[in-house]
This record gives sequence, C-alpha cells and structure tokens, in this order.
Amino acid sequence: MKVPFAKSDKYGSYQLEQQGSFLLAIFQGVIGLGLSKAYLRDLKELAGTMPTPWIYIADCLRYQAAIPDAALILQQAYEECLKLGCMGDAYCIDSAVGIAQLAEIRKRSNICSPIEDKIFADMESAKQAMHKYLQALPHC
Repeated sequence: MKVPFAKSDKYGSYQLEQQGSFLLAIFQGVIGLGLSKAYLRDLKELAGTMPTPWIYIADCLRYQAAIPDAALILQQAYEECLKLGCMGDAYCIDSAVGIAQLAEIRKRSNICSPIEDKIFADMESAKQAMHKYLQALPHC
C-alpha cells in the first residue's frame, strides 16, 4: 500500500491512498480552491503509479460540496484519472449538492452512465462491486 496523500484546511479535507487496483479517496467538509488544487496535484502523482486498469472509489459520506471554482478543478482531476487508466468509479455519498456536482462533472467529462449506478451505502459494498467490475473487464 502506498503512503497516503492528505491535506486539510479549516473547511474540509481529503486523503488519497492506493489499495491494490483501487485508488481510494476520503473527503470531508467543503472543498475550496486551495484544497482542490492540492488534490489535483496529489491525485495525478498517485494515479501515475497505479497498475492499469484501476478503479477510483471515494468515501464522501462526510463531504458537503465543492465551491464552484473548486468543482472545475475536480472535473480536471476526473479527466486526469481517465487519461491515466482509470476504468471505473464508485462513491459513498449522501449530500444532494455533492451528488449533483458529481453528476455534472461526469457529464462534462462525457461519461453517460447514471451517477445513481455508482453510489453505494458504504466503502465495503463499493469495493466488492468494483472488484467484480474489474474482474469482468477484458484483459489484453
């Protein structure tokens, strides 16, 4: 397992770590511009070391939302994941605003699958579903 990346400010925080073919993220509070820029940097660094294919799973149960400028940076992060071999995503999230922002980020990144299909009650359920998904991917 890779040593996690983490950053916080007085409004929110994130943590990133690798567990096998999963890149795990934990978000709390509100993500502002400074945190979103640090997240993008750390995500690109960690994602660049991931074995391909890999899956992004985020625990957002204590996450509220991102400010609008930060949401644009989070979209860049999502698109970087796709470029770096991410083949699937899953989320534990219950914030209506956060879900709406996530759906918009995916839409702007040309991902057509409904966000509702990517939301799980807890991290264990998300990991189990994504493990099955990863196993079903064709391997070259």
